[in-house]
Amino acid sequence: MSTQSRVPWSDLGLLTTILFWALNMPIVKGAFTTMDPLAFNTARFFAVPVLILSAVYLLEKSLHIDRKDWKALILIGMIGVGGYQLFFISGLSMTSAASAALLAATTPIWVALWGQLRGAERLSPIGWVGIALSFAGVFVILFDGTAISTTAIIGDVMILCSAICWAYYTIAAKDLLKIYSPLRITALALSIGAIPVILSGAQALTLVDWGAVRLQDWGSMAYSVIFSITIAYILWYNGVSKVGSTRTGIYMSLLPACGVVSAYFILGDPITAQDLLGTACVISGLTLARRG
Repeated sequence: MSTQSRVPWSDLGLLTTILFWALNMPIVKGAFTTMDPLAFNTARFFAVPVLILSAVYLLEKSLHIDRKDWKALILIGMIGVGGYQLFFISGLSMTSAASAALLAATTPIWVALWGQLRGAERLSPIGWVGIALSFAGVFVILFDGTAISTTAIIGDVMILCSAICWAYYTIAAKDLLKIYSPLRITALALSIGAIPVILSGAQALTLVDWGAVRLQDWGSMAYSVIFSITIAYILWYNGVSKVGSTRTGIYMSLLPACGVVSAYFILGDPITAQDLLGTACVISGLTLARRG
């Protein structure tokens, strides 16, 4: 009974995470006029470890991790956070936002494959049908049939690599989440992952004209740090610990659909019949995968 009562709250947290990420792009887009994406990403990762480690210490009074668990945690931080961030930012600068959203939404496929390889979770046939249907919905929303340049292909490969990294982040901490809280694992993984992000973007920071950075740009960064990274990552691992990594990963299929809606309200982009059909496929697939 208690487990069943917790599942809807976990689902709500995952839906909230997707909403945070869907809103993130239009909210931070304006900041790229004064900071390039790499500099923006690097700057926010100076703030993330301080914020989330402070929260963990205040709430749990400890950051302790057993020595035997550090190897797994370091891999999660370096691959699932650092690798994801670097591949995604680089890929996004080379390909279209639509292609990036499409390939990022392949995460459920990679999560399911990771789960099968590790023997961590098994999906029923109906679960696989749900994943396929959600993925089909993503294509319906984003496919436009335009030709792709060599640069865009490289960017697409990088985004695909970021999706694989995020799938690793989603599934690799399953055993650790049986011992430690989602908050503690998230805090330490983000702090470890911040190291390669900061090192790779240090030079980009020196090229920013900080005097030209506007108040709303700092507001965009604050939103990104607090909501799309700190809170969203905690909610994501909470979902993994409650409903499993495969069923958590499937929520990434909702990202393109939510992005269409947020773009409509924030940027005024139109919603087409194609968008509605794709969204229906994604939601139907999510429901099937959740049951499978």
